[in-house]
Amino acid sequence: MENLEKAELTPEEAKNKKAILKKIIFITVMIDILIAYFVFYFFVYNKQETPVETPTSAVQNYTIAETLDVSCNIDEDCETPGDYLIRSSCPYTSKCLEKKCNVICPEF
Repeated sequence: MENLEKAELTPEEAKNKKAILKKIIFITVMIDILIAYFVFYFFVYNKQETPVETPTSAVQNYTIAETLDVSCNIDEDCETPGDYLIRSSCPYTSKCLEKKCNVICPEF
């Protein structure tokens, strides 16, 4: 019968086997990092967002319903009074014109 015992590796063969195993692990980790990078790039970073249009940014013409005694720099500084918000005759909003808040009715 043949001798089926496990052959002992010489120290140099063990060193080579360990080096090859380290290279295989390194290559596997690098491939995993590349896959994660491409998944992130194509599904997260490269995602095209559609711009959000606010109703007032798309409107060119409007009628000023009232000029308020509130100073402002941008439209977001202005707050539309509640009595205009509850009206159904027009979708009233506020706009900063000439450093004063104005309640406007957009014309569609």
